[in-house]
Amino acid sequence: MREYPPYAVAAVAAVLLKDGELLLVKRGYPPGAGKWSLPGGVIEPGEGLADAARRELEEETGLEAEPLGILWVLNNVVFDGSGKVKYHYLIVDVLFDQGSVRGTLRAGGDASGIGWFPLDEVKKRDDVSRTVKRLVSYIERCGLAYIPLDSVDHVSREDAR
Repeated sequence: MREYPPYAVAAVAAVLLKDGELLLVKRGYPPGAGKWSLPGGVIEPGEGLADAARRELEEETGLEAEPLGILWVLNNVVFDGSGKVKYHYLIVDVLFDQGSVRGTLRAGGDASGIGWFPLDEVKKRDDVSRTVKRLVSYIERCGLAYIPLDSVDHVSREDAR
């Protein structure tokens, strides 16, 4: 249940930069339908952050790459006209290694378009999501320092007792 959820939904977004340009997809479905945003989506049960980010990148862009770490975390809450929480996503933005990219660029999954956008252009466009604009502002202020995934992405295969 993603609309009017009983709790926040955990998600990942793939951050891939190449030569000062950010890879964005055009959202085909709400929330943010028609807006340019990061490739990403919900983390499936039992899935690690790295695996979820790799999967979403490949599904929505046709590209494969190696995740480096967590660049940013966004608590994204959207209210409806009556003040009720319509969407609530906790989104972990995962930075990818631009030198590891392979595959053929194509829009897939719930993405209706795909493209590379110069960082300075992203903040000026009306058709880019506000969350991406906030990420670009963060990158401008703080750079691309990240938390390595191996220090935070723990998936235990042991029996829980």
